Amino acid sequence: MNPPSQLSRSLRSVFERPGEGAVALVDDLLRMCPDRGLQIHWHANRCSVRSGANGSEDVLDFPLRRSVFRAILARVAALCNERQPHSVSPYGGQGELVLDADPPAVFRVTFQNKTDEQRLDLFPLSTCSSSPSGGSSRNC
Repeated sequence: MNPPSQLSRSLRSVFERPGEGAVALVDDLLRMCPDRGLQIHWHANRCSVRSGANGSEDVLDFPLRRSVFRAILARVAALCNERQPHSVSPYGGQGELVLDADPPAVFRVTFQNKTDEQRLDLFPLSTCSSSPSGGSSRNC
């Protein structure tokens, strides 16, 4: 995993480019997600990001427009529903999504996209690798 200072710079870089659209933001966020995962929470015009399964390590706290974060959550919902149709609603749920990379990676996501709360928890489940027979070692 990147040291916290590098992770913090990477996250800031991802969130400071909202003009690239939600698709690019989510792809970038997933690519740089550490092994221990990320917890992202929007509240009172601020975005807090914590690294780690228990959320113990503060990574970043900065202003972010709610519309940008809600667009990210909508993209996450679409990716979860690509993997398993109707597994989540645009307003929240728990599911899995796949980052189309080389090799692909699978993430467990939990999110809430409601008027009073927006949050996203991302935890990597696996990186899909090729088996000796040329297939995937996990159904990605």
